[in-house]
Amino acid sequence: MQTVTPILSARLEQIRRMVRPGCGLIDVGTDHGYLPLRLAGEGYPGKLFASDLREGPLSSAKNNAKQAGREDRICFLLSDGLDACPPDEVDTIVIAGMGGDTICGILDRAEWCMDMRYRLILQPMSKAEILRYWLCNNGFRIEQEAPVDEDGTIYQIFSAVFCGVNDALSDAEMFVGKRSDDPPLMAYRLAAQQRRRLETRLAGLSACHNEDKRRAVAWLRELLTQMQELEDAYEDRSGTL
Repeated sequence: MQTVTPILSARLEQIRRMVRPGCGLIDVGTDHGYLPLRLAGEGYPGKLFASDLREGPLSSAKNNAKQAGREDRICFLLSDGLDACPPDEVDTIVIAGMGGDTICGILDRAEWCMDMRYRLILQPMSKAEILRYWLCNNGFRIEQEAPVDEDGTIYQIFSAVFCGVNDALSDAEMFVGKRSDDPPLMAYRLAAQQRRRLETRLAGLSACHNEDKRRAVAWLRELLTQMQELEDAYEDRSGTL
């Protein structure tokens, strides 16, 4: 049977580049199973698990693996998050394509992943700040930031490892991450994208007179100031924006 190598989206391609050889990897919410299928074709040395909450996407992933002649290389799990994942058979956990709050819930239920042996590769579709807050307050260190442009939207992808010490990020860094090596233009666009999102939230709260809402408005204004400072710093680094 002729093997087929799937073409990955920009987001999945960036995740693939962040994967290191290891004893095993689980792709949570695998959908079509393209990531583990690609890794299998490239000779990833460890076990590969593809999990999904729904039978439909999992069946699609199984069918894709069968057509590629690699169904014996991937273990498919019908699972809510990491609930069915064998902790001793993986050291890399990929969770992509979900809201940051959903990813937090998955990690919160899998306390076993709070161990230095595991490396998380995460790609929240929204609410990245909630996910970073959870990681930084549960003993994880964010080790790599890799934003990627897909169809004109900047998506945030980052890896994290458990170190047992809470990390410290500013409010603005919760939204865009710490970065020193990212291309300035990409970092600038991400900061601008998040700033526009925050401005929309601020506009929705500005007319409210509730005390809690007023405090939220004050915090958002301060956060927007920090975000603008980040944009200016990236602009200075690039010189071409």
